[in-house]
Amino acid sequence: MKIISISNIKGGVGKTTTAAVFAVGLAEKGYSVLLIDSDPQTNLSICFMQEQTDESPSLYHIYNEKKGIDEIKIAVKDNLDLVVGDFELCNADLQFTKAGRLKMLKKAIRNINTKYDFIIVDTPPNLGILTLNAFISSDYVVVPMAVDSFSLKGVRLLKQTLDDVADETEKVLPVAGILLTRYNSRTNVSKLLEKSLNSAAELLDTKLFKNRIRQAVVLQESQIAKEDLFSYAPNAKVTDDYKGFIDEFLERVGV
Repeated sequence: MKIISISNIKGGVGKTTTAAVFAVGLAEKGYSVLLIDSDPQTNLSICFMQEQTDESPSLYHIYNEKKGIDEIKIAVKDNLDLVVGDFELCNADLQFTKAGRLKMLKKAIRNINTKYDFIIVDTPPNLGILTLNAFISSDYVVVPMAVDSFSLKGVRLLKQTLDDVADETEKVLPVAGILLTRYNSRTNVSKLLEKSLNSAAELLDTKLFKNRIRQAVVLQESQIAKEDLFSYAPNAKVTDDYKGFIDEFLERVGV
């Protein structure tokens, strides 16, 4: 079982979209996948669910009531289960202050009875307790990054956080790669920032993924329709982009 956090402290870089498409793509390949929505904005859950009520079991119940993932998860597709996010986790940094608070998710994952090949965790756009729980639980991090200068600013802080996690766990958490999103090869911005993007990857001891995710309206359309990208637009070029990324990721981590 491999656990992957999808993380960037900057919002609007396609983090949640990447988590959703990544998980569905792995499931389409026949892998058993668990998707965890650890972002209190719950956009990932909205992609898969028609409606969520206050009584819906969620990640909050795992953190607060110590319920098991097997009790909480819901099946959303063949080979794909989801742990729903919860707006109540907005106050997680203030609410969960006891010893062991950084390893609550790791403990919950350790107690899963279901056999999964992959667990994908969508993290919030910050480096608070929810992201730290995800990192400490994970084997790899994938960093989606939009091709703009503002996306580069958080890389040093992310690097420091990963170093702190390594000190806490006595294990280096590798970044599998930086995934460029909303990419347009025809613009000068992409070319001008290429050197900076490679420097950002070097700082994180990783490389850019060769496959880049182009900007495409079908991504938003599929989310509104509550259909996964592979079902909504199987022949779209951006779908091929994500397929290429998934294959590249599997090769990088030796699957």
